[in-house]
Amino acid sequence: MVWKKRRKEEKEKVIAYLRSRLFPWNFIFEEVEEDALKHFIPYAIQMCEAKGIDTSTVSKEEAKEVIAKEVKEAVNDYLFDLREKEMIKMHGEFAAVYPFAFSQCLAYTILYRLGLEMGDAVDVKALSELLGVDIHEIANKEFLIGDLIAKRGTKSVKMFGRSILDKKVITADGEYLGSVGDILFAQETGQVEGLLVSHRRGSEAMKSRISMDDVRLNMYSKNIVLKSANYAKK
Repeated sequence: MVWKKRRKEEKEKVIAYLRSRLFPWNFIFEEVEEDALKHFIPYAIQMCEAKGIDTSTVSKEEAKEVIAKEVKEAVNDYLFDLREKEMIKMHGEFAAVYPFAFSQCLAYTILYRLGLEMGDAVDVKALSELLGVDIHEIANKEFLIGDLIAKRGTKSVKMFGRSILDKKVITADGEYLGSVGDILFAQETGQVEGLLVSHRRGSEAMKSRISMDDVRLNMYSKNIVLKSANYAKK
């Protein structure tokens, strides 16, 4: 009951923040516990790895736009995913602060992989004044998360491969399609290129290949959501 009450309160706050003109920086500069950041860093690294977010795909000029897009998707996952038992099992006490803690880890991980600092993407001083956040606290958080990424990066990438196998694959309208049977990597870059989905139609077992460009990885419930519902009809 306590968790549900906290979740309701947090959802109301999330909706207000999502509508604010200060989005996504209000999520990124919100105060959260250090333990929550430590918990979500591996998931943020895995997300960026799966999407191939690095200097080969995103320019410095695009960093701000990419951060806003990724944070919005993460927040929407929190608002519209109803599998609460699965979420609690996955994130425990940190599930309720997912939109803030994960957004922060995600934003700083994106910057880290692009070789940038927060000041390269946005006017930190101006935002600290607008949000009423101490600029030194922002700098300390950036240092903390950067240190966590450096320490956990390789391990988190390896964990991604193991954790995504057998995860459910669902269409954009919520129809179950199958489960992840294998991960496909590009030979030239080593980046995740696609997924091999195992599914059954009638009595026939089948496998199909899906490009990472066509999926949205939900790090709140760890399900794979297709951007189109048409795959179920192929």
